[in-house]
Amino acid sequence: MELIQVKDCIEKLILEIGKCRREIETKGNARAMAISNYDKQLKIAIVTLKEAGKFPATLIEKIAKGVCADHREKLELAEVGYKACLSNLTALMAQLNAYQSVFRYFPET
Repeated sequence: MELIQVKDCIEKLILEIGKCRREIETKGNARAMAISNYDKQLKIAIVTLKEAGKFPATLIEKIAKGVCADHREKLELAEVGYKACLSNLTALMAQLNAYQSVFRYFPET
Protein backbone atom coordinates (compact mmCIF):
# COMPACT_ATOMS: atom_id res chain seq x y z
CA MET A 1 0.00 0.00 0.00
CA GLU A 2 1.38 3.38 -0.95
CA LEU A 3 1.46 6.48 1.18
CA ILE A 4 -1.17 8.25 -0.93
CA GLN A 5 -3.55 5.28 -0.62
CA VAL A 6 -3.17 5.30 3.16
CA LYS A 7 -3.81 9.04 3.25
CA ASP A 8 -6.93 8.61 1.09
CA CYS A 9 -8.21 5.84 3.36
CA ILE A 10 -7.70 8.06 6.41
CA GLU A 11 -9.62 10.92 4.75
CA LYS A 12 -12.50 8.60 3.77
CA LEU A 13 -12.71 7.23 7.31
CA ILE A 14 -12.78 10.74 8.76
CA LEU A 15 -15.73 11.56 6.48
CA GLU A 16 -17.48 8.32 7.50
CA ILE A 17 -16.95 9.15 11.17
CA GLY A 18 -18.56 12.55 10.59
CA LYS A 19 -21.58 10.90 8.95
CA CYS A 20 -21.77 8.37 11.75
CA ARG A 21 -21.75 11.12 14.39
CA ARG A 22 -24.69 12.83 12.68
CA GLU A 23 -26.51 9.49 12.45
CA ILE A 24 -25.93 8.89 16.16
CA GLU A 25 -27.55 12.23 16.91
CA THR A 26 -30.56 11.35 14.76
CA LYS A 27 -30.88 7.87 16.26
CA GLY A 28 -30.40 9.28 19.76
CA ASN A 29 -33.26 11.71 19.22
CA ALA A 30 -35.46 8.90 17.90
CA ARG A 31 -34.52 6.80 20.93
CA ALA A 32 -35.41 9.62 23.32
CA MET A 33 -38.76 10.13 21.63
CA ALA A 34 -39.50 6.38 21.75
CA ILE A 35 -38.66 6.24 25.46
CA SER A 36 -40.86 9.24 26.17
CA ASN A 37 -43.74 7.86 24.12
CA TYR A 38 -43.55 4.43 25.75
CA ASP A 39 -43.44 5.86 29.26
CA LYS A 40 -46.37 8.14 28.52
CA GLN A 41 -48.49 5.35 27.00
CA LEU A 42 -47.63 2.99 29.87
CA LYS A 43 -48.74 5.53 32.45
CA ILE A 44 -51.97 6.19 30.57
CA ALA A 45 -52.67 2.45 30.39
CA ILE A 46 -51.97 1.99 34.12
CA VAL A 47 -54.28 4.85 35.09
CA THR A 48 -57.00 3.58 32.76
CA LEU A 49 -56.78 0.05 34.16
CA LYS A 50 -56.83 1.32 37.75
CA GLU A 51 -59.89 3.44 37.05
CA ALA A 52 -61.67 0.48 35.45
CA GLY A 53 -61.19 -1.46 38.70
CA LYS A 54 -61.56 -4.84 36.97
CA PHE A 55 -58.07 -6.14 37.60
CA PRO A 56 -56.08 -6.96 40.74
CA ALA A 57 -53.55 -4.28 41.63
CA THR A 58 -50.69 -6.73 41.34
CA LEU A 59 -51.49 -7.44 37.67
CA ILE A 60 -52.18 -3.91 36.45
CA GLU A 61 -48.58 -3.10 35.48
CA LYS A 62 -48.17 -6.40 33.59
CA ILE A 63 -51.43 -5.90 31.73
CA ALA A 64 -50.49 -2.30 30.91
CA LYS A 65 -47.16 -3.48 29.50
CA GLY A 66 -49.06 -5.89 27.29
CA VAL A 67 -51.33 -3.10 26.13
CA CYS A 68 -48.27 -0.98 25.27
CA ALA A 69 -46.33 -3.77 23.56
CA ASP A 70 -46.29 -2.01 20.19
CA HIS A 71 -44.78 1.09 21.79
CA ARG A 72 -42.22 -1.11 23.55
CA GLU A 73 -41.31 -2.66 20.20
CA LYS A 74 -40.67 0.79 18.74
CA LEU A 75 -38.57 1.61 21.80
CA GLU A 76 -36.48 -1.54 21.39
CA LEU A 77 -35.95 -0.89 17.68
CA ALA A 78 -34.82 2.66 18.41
CA GLU A 79 -32.47 1.34 21.10
CA VAL A 80 -30.97 -1.24 18.74
CA GLY A 81 -30.48 1.36 16.00
CA TYR A 82 -28.75 3.71 18.42
CA LYS A 83 -26.44 1.00 19.77
CA ALA A 84 -25.63 -0.17 16.23
CA CYS A 85 -24.53 3.37 15.35
CA LEU A 86 -22.30 3.49 18.41
CA SER A 87 -20.74 0.16 17.45
CA ASN A 88 -20.23 1.39 13.91
CA LEU A 89 -18.46 4.49 15.22
CA THR A 90 -16.20 2.34 17.39
CA ALA A 91 -15.30 0.17 14.40
CA LEU A 92 -14.59 3.21 12.22
CA MET A 93 -12.36 4.68 14.91
CA ALA A 94 -10.44 1.40 15.17
CA GLN A 95 -9.92 1.37 11.40
CA LEU A 96 -8.77 4.97 11.49
CA ASN A 97 -6.35 4.17 14.28
CA ALA A 98 -4.92 1.29 12.26
CA TYR A 99 -4.42 3.45 9.17
CA GLN A 100 -2.85 6.19 11.27
CA SER A 101 -0.41 3.64 12.68
CA VAL A 102 0.49 2.49 9.17
CA PHE A 103 0.88 6.11 8.10
CA ARG A 104 3.06 6.92 11.09
CA TYR A 105 5.50 4.12 10.40
CA PHE A 106 5.48 4.44 6.64
CA PRO A 107 9.03 4.97 5.37
CA GLU A 108 9.54 8.56 4.42
CA THR A 109 10.76 9.19 0.91
